[in-house]
Amino acid sequence: MATKRGTKEASKTVRSMVARWVITGTMTLESAAHFGGEGEGFSDMQILRDPKDGVPLLPGTSLAGALRSYLADVIGGYCSKEQPEVAALFGAARGDDEGSQSPLIVFDSLGSLPSELNVEIRDGVAINPATGTAEHRKKYDFEVLPAGTEFPVRVELIVGKGDNEVRTVSLLVKALNGLCHGEIALGMRRSRGLGAIKTDTWKATRFDLTTPEGWMQWLTSDHENPTREVSDVDGPVVAVQNAYRDLMIEEIADDKRESVFIDALLHVEGDILIRSAGFEPAGADVIHLRSAGKPVLPGTSLAGAMRSQALKIANLFNREALVDDLFGPRISKDGNAKVDNGKDSPKASKLRISEGTISEAEVRRQIRIAIDRFTGGVVNGALFDEEVQSGGCVEVKIELRNPEEAEVGLVLLLLKDLLSGQIPVGGSVSVGRGILKGSAKIRFDDGDVCDIPTDLNVVEEARHKFDKYISRFVNGEEDAA
Repeated sequence: MATKRGTKEASKTVRSMVARWVITGTMTLESAAHFGGEGEGFSDMQILRDPKDGVPLLPGTSLAGALRSYLADVIGGYCSKEQPEVAALFGAARGDDEGSQSPLIVFDSLGSLPSELNVEIRDGVAINPATGTAEHRKKYDFEVLPAGTEFPVRVELIVGKGDNEVRTVSLLVKALNGLCHGEIALGMRRSRGLGAIKTDTWKATRFDLTTPEGWMQWLTSDHENPTREVSDVDGPVVAVQNAYRDLMIEEIADDKRESVFIDALLHVEGDILIRSAGFEPAGADVIHLRSAGKPVLPGTSLAGAMRSQALKIANLFNREALVDDLFGPRISKDGNAKVDNGKDSPKASKLRISEGTISEAEVRRQIRIAIDRFTGGVVNGALFDEEVQSGGCVEVKIELRNPEEAEVGLVLLLLKDLLSGQIPVGGSVSVGRGILKGSAKIRFDDGDVCDIPTDLNVVEEARHKFDKYISRFVNGEEDAA
């Protein structure tokens, strides 16, 4: 009797399934990415690899976390409290012991590198803002996957009896749309341009589990690729509607995210060199950083130069705290972030800067020597050559999330300096390298769009708008003039 009663009570907790969705797609890296792993190798930080085949591995937990964060931001705004609808799709939040299990299954993904390309190694370094030199013991290198690396995406949604299938599928499609529109980045240093992705070739199929025929269709399907017989489409919305035409996708609440977007077109005045080690026996000792065989301007380099300039500007008006709010607090030697209140409070950068490919540039090889300043002669063994990029242009996207008016004012001052060539980027800036000039388009969170031409002469309406934000930065908490 005890066994029968226990079985009966347990059966009440079993969730009956009425449908099973399978949605697949192909995700391609638009910039280099680092999915952290462990192990010994030639770099300090290895990428995560499948232990069986040794190919790059993207854990399903990482993708699920990125989708969850994106959906929570869209519904509630950046850094807002997670809405119950998000937990209904992705499961209870950490620490919620009373929450339900997620009906969504996100699969691990094995990546494939582009033809004739391999894993790349990049240097990382912390710069002392006072001296402009590398800080002691803060030089490291890490592996990245090159742009063009592909990962298959597969998610499955289990619809239980009594679930609102239309709403749940609509929430899932909204989250997956973030992969299509480039709004989700994966891996390390996402705010500095790494891990940018795009997706295409979506497929979807729905198995009706309320009928024996539906169960047999699921059981006899190709479980490694259940959507094999389905045609490719451009996005998850079309894929879902093709799979189940009786289901009408619902509109999710208005996007609650607030951001200021800047699209800048920068031209290299002279030469630029983001140092990377040369690997060819007959090549230069130092070459410009490349990703997928193309020269790039990494977001880390541009952000470091902009942070240094921001500190100089903020010091004039005693607004140094804004720099940590924009770029994130610097990590101290003990691994913590020190802020004004003396407490440990690490947080992500509000300013997100993309990585851009330098196009129409020429490669120039230069021979350099080091001079002994006492004798005026050449230092023994200090002859080396460098391969720099000469000329060219690069598109950079900058986003300021949850913008405060004072922060927008500081970013506008930084943008003026960047477009006028006052923020050199890369190595050997003291000899004239790394000068960037250009134009920009700004999209404010109120919908206004302002253009900044190369001569920096903006229209009167834009000038008044800029002055309002800059005055707020200069005057602090006082009303802008």
